[in-house]
Amino acid sequence: MRLPNPLAHAYLVTGGGEESRRRFLRELAMAYLCPSGPPPCTRCRDCVKAQAGNHPDLAVLSPAEGKREITVDQARALRSDAYIRPNEAARKVYLIEPADALNPAAQNVLLKVVEEGPPYAAFLLSAAQAGALLETLRSRCAAIVLPPEEDVPDPARWEQAQRLAKALLGGDELELAQVLVGLENAKLKGAEVLDLYALTEQALGPELAARPALAAPLLERLRAFRGLRPYNVGAGHLLGALAAGARV
Repeated sequence: MRLPNPLAHAYLVTGGGEESRRRFLRELAMAYLCPSGPPPCTRCRDCVKAQAGNHPDLAVLSPAEGKREITVDQARALRSDAYIRPNEAARKVYLIEPADALNPAAQNVLLKVVEEGPPYAAFLLSAAQAGALLETLRSRCAAIVLPPEEDVPDPARWEQAQRLAKALLGGDELELAQVLVGLENAKLKGAEVLDLYALTEQALGPELAARPALAAPLLERLRAFRGLRPYNVGAGHLLGALAAGARV
């Protein structure tokens, strides 16, 4: 799932499965905290701390151990904390998961801070059932719907596809060569490379509207490779052909 850019102050993430929502929210949180995000670089101090779950400007609001609901007191504590400036990053990020565990009173406590909180605060809500949230709270959040769980690609392979798409769009031959050499060193098989190219098409798709003159030829080239699947072409040939800009 492509990260939004620019980022809104609050999102309600639904769809997918619990784990895919959790992964997406943490990537989204990194995008707020990373000095160069979105997308997050994943290498800076802020990204590393966020990935490890110990960033001082990243907080998670969930039911207390042994409880099913997020209480009014928890919501009030979050609201108060939101008005304390960030410790290290430019933003403070609050992950509320599952947001459908907020009882109605707790949701009402959060309404004003989600809508009119300080500009550095961001609120990321995850819910299996958006209808369990009050309309007043839902309306204050931009909506993101993840694809069905069965359509969610392997996270590592999706990350490879995103890196490849970025290198193809960037126009930097050295960066593209480095990405392709890294893929060859990963010892992918030819069929796996073709699957990766299919995922790269998905990663490039949103760029059609923004940069059609650049994205369209890349999509056409990647789609052409799919026709080679019956011929058992080797990974090295497929990666080399893409590096050379060959049309098949």
